[in-house]
Amino acid sequence: MSDSFLTADELEDLTGLVQPAAQVRWLLKNDVHHYVRADGRVRVPRKAIDEPGTHLERPSQPNFGALRAPR
Repeated sequence: MSDSFLTADELEDLTGLVQPAAQVRWLLKNDVHHYVRADGRVRVPRKAIDEPGTHLERPSQPNFGALRAPR
């Protein structure tokens, strides 16, 4: 599984930062797809770096139609 995510050293090299909260701020500012684990560690999929723009795009508006009950 480690092959699919950047290592801690690679993440530090990418961001230039050590603290997870600071890394998250940098990743958000630079629009890099990432996850924050329950223990606070940051995980960045390699694909987010190797193939930028391939992560799932978040919709700009919520899909309120999904709340309607099917008829």
